Amino acid sequence: MTITEAVAYRLTRILKDRGMKKKTLGSLPGVKPQSVSNIFRAKSVSGISMVTLYRICRALDMSMAEFLDDPVFNQISLPDDVT
Repeated sequence: MTITEAVAYRLTRILKDRGMKKKTLGSLPGVKPQSVSNIFRAKSVSGISMVTLYRICRALDMSMAEFLDDPVFNQISLPDDVT
């Protein structure tokens, strides 16, 4: 699982728990709809930027520590060319 896939998985679960739709996330202050789209389409091979993740967490009224405190992030594997 890539970093972007793990973030998309975590976001999907958070949104489901809160009764929110993916498109709602892209309309929250500070969150760009294109960034949300890229996450859910796993377009970013290198992963999500920390700034984007921070903005999403702020929009969801949670800390990055809360967001990252999930077992899904223990399943990340990096490509061989990433050191």
